[in-house]
Amino acid sequence: MSGCSCNNQTLAVGNHECCSQTSFVQDKLCAPYTVTAATPTITIYALNTNPAKTFVSGTISLDSGPTGGTVTVEFLLGATLVETEILSVGASLAFTKNGFTSITLTGTGAAPFTPPYQGEFCLTPRYPLG
Repeated sequence: MSGCSCNNQTLAVGNHECCSQTSFVQDKLCAPYTVTAATPTITIYALNTNPAKTFVSGTISLDSGPTGGTVTVEFLLGATLVETEILSVGASLAFTKNGFTSITLTGTGAAPFTPPYQGEFCLTPRYPLG
């Protein structure tokens, strides 16, 4: 059984009365997206708080797009690539991460992206108060 230990007291899981706790604010944003040959890269999220203290959970789905095409999902810290994921049509990505400042989506394959890449993202950022 794991739990919190404060002042040499071991507490049961979920009972953290003597431990310092941080209050978090939670937002939620969901929206459809479209990636076309005219705009092959789009930014779906940009962070304006401390990336080390902000935790983001979310899903990104790719519902339609050209046959054999994919969408590249990039998590960036400024201009530095932190992580890359690839979505094919019909796939979804679920994640919880911190340490990034933006998420971009880039369509791959030959233009004109017919039909265009379309999907939805739902993101839940959590950041501490104060």
